[in-house]
Amino acid sequence: MTAESATEIRVEPKIFGYTDRFAAHPGESISFHVSCEGPSTYQASLVRLRHGFTGEAGPGFLETRVASEFDGEKQGTQYACQPGSYVEVSDPSSLMTDLNGFVIKAKVYPTLPLSSRSGNYGAYNVTQNSFGGGSDRQVILGNWDDESSSGYALVLDAGRPTFLWSEQGAVKSVATESPLEGHHWYSLRVEVDTTAGQIHLTQAPLSNIMNRYTDQALPLEADDKVADATPAATAPKAPFRIGAGARRDGERWLAANGFNGKIGDVSIQRRTPTRTETIADWHFGRSSRDDGLLLWDVIDESPNQLHGTCHNAPTRAVAGHSFTGLLDDFRIAPDEYDAIHFHDDDITDAGWPAAFTLDVPHTLPSGVYAAKLTAEGAEQYLPFFVRAGEKKNDVAVLFSTATYLAYANDRIAFEADGAEIIVSRTPILDREDLTLQDHPEFGRSCYEIHNDGSGVVFGSVRKPILTLQPKHRAWFQAEGVWGLPADLCIVHWLETENCDYDAITDEDLDREGYSLLSDYRVVITGSHPEYVTRNELTALEEFTSNGGRLMYLGGNGFYATVSFDPDQPHLMELRRSDGGTRPHQSPYGDKRHATSGELAGIWRNKGLPPQKLAGVGFAAQGFDRCTYYERLEDSHTPAAEFIFEGIGEDERIGEFGIMGGGAAGAEVDCYQPGLGSPPGTLVLATSGPLSDAYLLAAEEVYESIPGIGATEQPGVRSDIVYCPLEGGGGFFSVGSIAYTASLSHNNYDNNVAKMTGNVLRRFRQAQPLEVTLNETETVQVVGS
Repeated sequence: MTAESATEIRVEPKIFGYTDRFAAHPGESISFHVSCEGPSTYQASLVRLRHGFTGEAGPGFLETRVASEFDGEKQGTQYACQPGSYVEVSDPSSLMTDLNGFVIKAKVYPTLPLSSRSGNYGAYNVTQNSFGGGSDRQVILGNWDDESSSGYALVLDAGRPTFLWSEQGAVKSVATESPLEGHHWYSLRVEVDTTAGQIHLTQAPLSNIMNRYTDQALPLEADDKVADATPAATAPKAPFRIGAGARRDGERWLAANGFNGKIGDVSIQRRTPTRTETIADWHFGRSSRDDGLLLWDVIDESPNQLHGTCHNAPTRAVAGHSFTGLLDDFRIAPDEYDAIHFHDDDITDAGWPAAFTLDVPHTLPSGVYAAKLTAEGAEQYLPFFVRAGEKKNDVAVLFSTATYLAYANDRIAFEADGAEIIVSRTPILDREDLTLQDHPEFGRSCYEIHNDGSGVVFGSVRKPILTLQPKHRAWFQAEGVWGLPADLCIVHWLETENCDYDAITDEDLDREGYSLLSDYRVVITGSHPEYVTRNELTALEEFTSNGGRLMYLGGNGFYATVSFDPDQPHLMELRRSDGGTRPHQSPYGDKRHATSGELAGIWRNKGLPPQKLAGVGFAAQGFDRCTYYERLEDSHTPAAEFIFEGIGEDERIGEFGIMGGGAAGAEVDCYQPGLGSPPGTLVLATSGPLSDAYLLAAEEVYESIPGIGATEQPGVRSDIVYCPLEGGGGFFSVGSIAYTASLSHNNYDNNVAKMTGNVLRRFRQAQPLEVTLNETETVQVVGS
């Protein structure tokens, strides 16, 4: 074959991007950050998103073009997205430049000392790694610049502590003989003895409750090395960092050779024959904030005040080298939490410059929008939400943005041996899933593990999220909708109901609380409001207590704890505790959120089960197929008559749908008075047959005994409930993620859309809802 006849390899053009936040009010600005792989130019336009699913079973993908200030052609530029978390320290007076006399100390807990992993991880048996092998070098601290061979750094080279420095233009190093054991605390010390012309490097194992092995099971010895040295005092170009090195990319210094593990108790001193001066003494467990939260700032307790700043959200509020195991709150025992867990695959801000911005017009109605970016062979949407202006509608949709971030860039289908078991079939991949495999630098979802085997705990808006594309189909839903595309089913249903709505997000409700909801008569949830904050639960409870009506149109809702960074709410934190259904869990000592102080875990285990708020709570999950609902006795009571207007007495509800062919399924909730389903709750319908792919939720399994599948376990079901409350409010809950995907069947002429519309129309009326006290007594609230 000649070169001319060989098949040309064509690189598919791609456009990627993100917004600086999820939502903006009219009058506020939102920025769009774009990188192009191939296209030199692209077209940008503003669209309103109306429906996401592209298949024939629904109305198809629907968008409406909206004239905007950023419409038109843009220059396409490619930018690097570099993972790796670190602390960067500004040193304007060059106090950390001259090595002579330095004594550098650090405690380290490497979690991947050899930069490659093996074994099974998490609930899904993750054995593969989309990120491939890491570098044999991991930077603990320093300002080493590879390009100019200047500066210094304390690193792990193939697991061995190594100190690098520059000497007359040459690279010098000293390394210990023994590689560090993973998941064990060590003390590292570098002493530059100027008088003797030597550099001493010492490693010593430390005893700690969180070491993987006891001292008796794995005896470790101290190790030290000495090298002759006359280090140069030339100022390096690279910044001083802890947890990663630096490499130049245009005007930016990106992360390089990131460390995997915990670092703490870091200090630098300078010794002379007559005195010892502390240059820097960082304390990773102390906060300068009144609330004691550990966010972005790192405190230097020395007189020089060389404070640091975290980048790409390394995990703070983690057990350090002096952790005793007796206190689990970093705010109470900061000395025991003098550590930060760094990962070489952390990415919470791609750091791309803004390509264009939008000053949200006051005339733009609240809703779901996107910047649509197109070039030949390439298309990308950057979704965002426009909040209400001064004039509000009476209905608000609470979009599950915390859940979007939890699932962002999910790649479980590629890495987990258990993927087929989860869905009871071969996973069906979306085109964006394949693209994601080519771009591991866009990061992982909170359902996955880092390169070092620890769970991912942060989600962020400020990076490309391919699973947020409105046309995306989920691999575990047989090409069904999930996340934003599923919630767009609600958006278009409201359009068919001629019901204008206001869009609100999880971070909005967390920040503003009940005051955000007080002007609305009805709040509708998304299909999967799994992750919420304490402030959100408090606000929703206050809303229904004060006459508000909640339509919970999803499943597995109000389930687990998240927090938003109070200073940078584009960042969401999700740690996992040792209870409930979970893909992985945080180690003991690392279970409090650094961004709120909230203990990780499911709300049921913290006194706030979803049954209290919505009448139903998570019962089971399964992804092979969905089913219908059968009406129960309560559905025929006078109080529920309005809900079933136009629906037959024995009619099956939702025997159709985009998700698995039915309205009941995927992740389902049931009525449980023992967990707080309120007295007077009417159980209107329950799901039909589900397969044994649906298993009882882990929090319901107190012992490992047979009989937790749907064909054997009566608790594996989905219930539709309705409950009026004192004060005129109430809730209607469907207990199924698949429910909203049945709304559009037969052009919305079906009993799911009819029943949901009946509820919406009644809930929008001013008259208080009827309160049912018990089976024999029904009263009207005053004013009814």
